[in-house]
Amino acid sequence: MLETVSLQVEEITDLEDLESLRSDWSALCDGSPRTTPFQRPEWLLAWLRAFRPATPWILAARREGRLAALAPLLLYPKDGERTVAFCGGGVSDYLDVVTNPESEDEVTAALLGHLAARRERWDACDFEPVPGESPLLRVDPPDDLRARTEPRDVCPVLLPEAIHTRQLANLRKYRRKAEALGKLELKTADEGSWEEMLEVLFRLHAARRPMPDGGPLRAFHREAAAGFLARGSLALHVLCLDGRPMAALQGFRERDTLFCYRQGFDAEWAKLSPGVMVVGAAIEDAVRRGVSRIDFLRGREPYKYWWGAEDRETYRRVINPPRNNPNPGA
Repeated sequence: MLETVSLQVEEITDLEDLESLRSDWSALCDGSPRTTPFQRPEWLLAWLRAFRPATPWILAARREGRLAALAPLLLYPKDGERTVAFCGGGVSDYLDVVTNPESEDEVTAALLGHLAARRERWDACDFEPVPGESPLLRVDPPDDLRARTEPRDVCPVLLPEAIHTRQLANLRKYRRKAEALGKLELKTADEGSWEEMLEVLFRLHAARRPMPDGGPLRAFHREAAAGFLARGSLALHVLCLDGRPMAALQGFRERDTLFCYRQGFDAEWAKLSPGVMVVGAAIEDAVRRGVSRIDFLRGREPYKYWWGAEDRETYRRVINPPRNNPNPGA
């Protein structure tokens, strides 16, 4: 019987050192069926550069020198406690460890064991929003730590074959009305157009959520979009009528899934439901590319269910030393 080679866990606190892991990190993401865009280096390195958290604390587990798991963590003060959380907070719909799928429980246990051994640095671990299939939810921390899991949010997911026929009829109706007024065209971002199209999305999306010019949030989204475009997984669309933008949608393709991240539309065209048309066009484009799932991401906005989406749960996983656990039986 072969002896199991032990895992070595290293701590990374410098952005340049983390950047040097990009290739191995990407390969780890490519090998895991659980990967979402929000665990990829294109997303999290852009987040770290834009928001500059005071205390990044990334844990990398290696076996025989090869990267087997990555936990992109940070430390920050929360309610008077030194809290361990995931990088990417505030802009990410799923956050999780990245692991080798052949040994994800083992490497997750090693990461939790390392956190236990370094408990002098922290008072609580607060991991959210974690997808339901995450090993963090099923692997118990070492015996002297306590963990609890609670619901966090939902991310409605649509299978294209389950789209409601009424919504398809609405889509055809709105398209006919728009085409009676002019040329209806869906533009898709490429190397020559993505920056202009991202600015269109910024402008249309700002009607609901203003974004400061030159701020870190805008810088983050620009770098992330450029990174996903370079790897061929950016889904950025602008729906135009006679060349004038009516609506825009930004998403990311990962394996068989289109993640619809954000959208916006020109209220002047509200009677034509440009939001329905741009979502419908994005779904059609994704299906042509081989996508079989549409993830509308967090939130229970009614339009997601009009298409026929069904909820996918996310969770919060909290880990405390016994002295900090308010419910020792949890």
